[in-house]
Amino acid sequence: GINDKGLFVGISAVPKTQLPFSLFRPIRKSLEMVKLILAQAKTVDEALHLFSKYTVVFGVLFGNPVVHYMVVDREGNSAIVEYVDNKMVVIKDVSHSQIMTNHFISKPEIGSDNKTSFERYNAVRDGVGKTHTAEDVLNLLRQVRQNTTLWSNIYDLENQVVYVSYKNSPTVVFDLKDELYKGKHGYALNNLSGEKFLEYIENKVRITLRPHFGYGYTGREGISHYGIRLLLPAGSTKRYGIEFTKFSEFFVAGIVLEKRLFEWFNMSIGTVGYFNHKSGQNNVIGLVSNLGWEPDNHIPFKPFVTYRSDAIFESPIRSISSIVVGFNFEFSLR
Repeated sequence: GINDKGLFVGISAVPKTQLPFSLFRPIRKSLEMVKLILAQAKTVDEALHLFSKYTVVFGVLFGNPVVHYMVVDREGNSAIVEYVDNKMVVIKDVSHSQIMTNHFISKPEIGSDNKTSFERYNAVRDGVGKTHTAEDVLNLLRQVRQNTTLWSNIYDLENQVVYVSYKNSPTVVFDLKDELYKGKHGYALNNLSGEKFLEYIENKVRITLRPHFGYGYTGREGISHYGIRLLLPAGSTKRYGIEFTKFSEFFVAGIVLEKRLFEWFNMSIGTVGYFNHKSGQNNVIGLVSNLGWEPDNHIPFKPFVTYRSDAIFESPIRSISSIVVGFNFEFSLR
């Protein structure tokens, strides 16, 4: 894709290899990085900084293929980003056009799952110096297309124009500024010149389920507990919802508010009831608070570790301090 600053990001599939992974950086899925780069970067250098900031995950488990990336800005700077042999590799070549197919540029000896990857790469390398117009580029792409190829794109970054060719249909030209002016919309590939837009459907509600398990102390007495939170978003860094937690001798239910801090930490506070508490009052109220480690990871199961404090408003006030582990599971409703 291309953004309004003239930055392009493209991807192509590559073979599986040993991929770098770190829990000490926020995690993003491979295809999600395209959207992130286009939303936050204006230049190749800014894009490379964002790549280095995140751990990128691939594979069927996360619903994203193993890919490598090409980034180009309107000044003509370009880079290829690959994740191979447990490290991120950046390839820059200021003197030649950069080309990607379906094998690693930094380590071609790994090979490719695609039988024509090297053949197509060499054909483009030999022909790219002879291209001077958009039609020349389209002709080159037609020469190296595969039987399964459905569409080809050309991006004019300086003029912010996109050429789209679908199968054997005539090439359609889109002006990025005009398309952005129309707001969120899409086109069917088999009807690119049609007046009817595809409906853009957004996820309206994102729900978080947060199972947790903990062990702590009230005075010198050990106490374990387990429970779950059901949370709804309240902005980009806040969530609110309800909690149910079962201690060995009583259970807790109430309303909680969570807030993310600095992409790495999470804090929460809630007003809850302690039921079947077996104190002078069978049911009492209190406050629960959490502060802990929860990286801003965009994967199906997001682990966290927090310090939990329960203040139970009986006489005298009783406190429970515990360490809690768990994970977030997120899904969307439309």
